[in-house]
Amino acid sequence: MFDSRIYPVSLDQDIFGGHSRVDLRIYPLDKISLGEGILGGHSRVELLAQKVQLVWGLIYDVTIGSLCKVVHIIRSAIGSVVRDAFFFPMKWSLIANSQAVQDQLLLEENYCSDFWDPTKPLDPSLNLHAEIRENFAIPEDLVIPIRLKDGRSVEITCQVIQTKESGDSFYNFAHIPGIYTTIYNNIGTIHPYLAAYLKSHNEAESLPPARFIMISENNLNFKPATLDEAGFVLLETLKALKERFGELDQLVAHSLGNIFLANALKQMDDPTPLPKHICLDRGPTSIWEASKKYFFGMGRLIYVLAQCGEWASDIEQDIIDFYQTWEKRPSLLITGVRQDHYFSGEANLCLGEKIKKIDGIEFLVFDPPRQLIHQAAQHNLKSDFFNSRYLTVHSELMKPLENLSETIIRRSLPITEAHRCSA
Repeated sequence: MFDSRIYPVSLDQDIFGGHSRVDLRIYPLDKISLGEGILGGHSRVELLAQKVQLVWGLIYDVTIGSLCKVVHIIRSAIGSVVRDAFFFPMKWSLIANSQAVQDQLLLEENYCSDFWDPTKPLDPSLNLHAEIRENFAIPEDLVIPIRLKDGRSVEITCQVIQTKESGDSFYNFAHIPGIYTTIYNNIGTIHPYLAAYLKSHNEAESLPPARFIMISENNLNFKPATLDEAGFVLLETLKALKERFGELDQLVAHSLGNIFLANALKQMDDPTPLPKHICLDRGPTSIWEASKKYFFGMGRLIYVLAQCGEWASDIEQDIIDFYQTWEKRPSLLITGVRQDHYFSGEANLCLGEKIKKIDGIEFLVFDPPRQLIHQAAQHNLKSDFFNSRYLTVHSELMKPLENLSETIIRRSLPITEAHRCSA
């Protein structure tokens, strides 16, 4: 038995009105062994629970844990194939190592380099080519470090095209191009906006200097494992650009850029880093609808692989959710062509039935005659080709003699009061 002491305790009054006395027996805790008494029994239960937990952990690691690792490996392998084939083909060794691809890439990069070289002849098909050379400095690379959610540090290289004229406040324009575009091989996507800015500048009494930023995830120093990771990279890039340059006035995403942007919007917990205006140009409604257009309908199988590898998304719904979630948000303009060779029919974002029902989102849909341009080329046409004459529905957004890039610049470019009065 344990050593104990008896302490008499008096109660002032019992229930019958008299006084009473009870004895309280106290056991010192330091005299109780773990193998005996109430505490000892409790300890044995804890010890048994620990052993059961240890055995279960071993069983989990050998069975379920191993199975989860296998599933993760399989999903990663499937995801990497889908990613390389449909999101980053320029980084896919099967394509990138092709001599024909390398030759074409060199041709495109040389053309972009010649665009800025004053010793090279001007291209008469490019509006205001000479004025762009005269007013804009040679593009410069901007390397932005990004820390991923898993702690890894990566980098994305953007290209900054800035006016030679400087000032305290810049007009900041960002562009996210399509699938085969890097910041070095496609001046065609940004040229119409440079020209549109200069046209506005020539018409106005005073406009701020401008900065145009090209953002291509083909210029990442790694390949994202999932679409969410690619969207997170873009989101962090926009945050870094605002921190460095101040507020962004306009963002235009084209084709694949719409998919990355919609995913970034889905992950947004604060819309303040976003530009004042966003244009989603010639994007898809969803990976599911786009997949149905491939291989005579057999692309549905590709969607299953994309979903398994975490490269599937509903772009249309992500945009709607973002727009309805945030009261203070950028203006949204969706542009596209009715005859989109890549995203046709229900896969065409500008024709999306769900998104057209959302009040406040604006649309410009073009349908140029085939005698001017074949439908297979319309997805990648320069934005300055489209004008109000080709609109499927009349819109007050575009002026009669404007092209699409001029409309986008005019709506987002801060204009002096004197220019507004003269317009």
